[in-house]
Amino acid sequence: MLRKLKLATLRAADNLGVSRLVLESAWRGQRLLILCYHGISLEDEHLWDSSMYMTADLLRQRMAAIHSSGCTVLRLGEAVERLYNGTLPPRSVALTFDDGLFDFYKRAYPILWKYGFPVTVYLTTYYSDFNRPVFDVMCSYLLWKGAGRPIEWPEVLGAN
Repeated sequence: MLRKLKLATLRAADNLGVSRLVLESAWRGQRLLILCYHGISLEDEHLWDSSMYMTADLLRQRMAAIHSSGCTVLRLGEAVERLYNGTLPPRSVALTFDDGLFDFYKRAYPILWKYGFPVTVYLTTYYSDFNRPVFDVMCSYLLWKGAGRPIEWPEVLGAN
């Protein structure tokens, strides 16, 4: 419900021209917009947890909007440095992705490359060495994916 209300408010602001006014304001010119993303669905992950995953099409739409709005996309380090120095270009944006897993390489990277956007990818050193899924996230997804199906695991649950 809250998400629908936020989206309706943003659409109304856009239709009334408020978004354009903010985008072109002196206030926005002194601010750095940091957009943080987590995952891009390889299959249906966005249906399981839309707060963590989005489709490649939605990411493509967002990058197209950044491009068509004339935003300057900077590397995060440079953007923060320029923010503190007071030398940010108008409409400055930095893009970050958590985890840098295969979905980033397969889905997000080609979209970012197409626009020539730099991105900061956070990669945990633990999972660089430990080539396994994040356990709690994997369990949550598997339970969602298998909802309503019987579990057959005779080695653990015994024979039926």
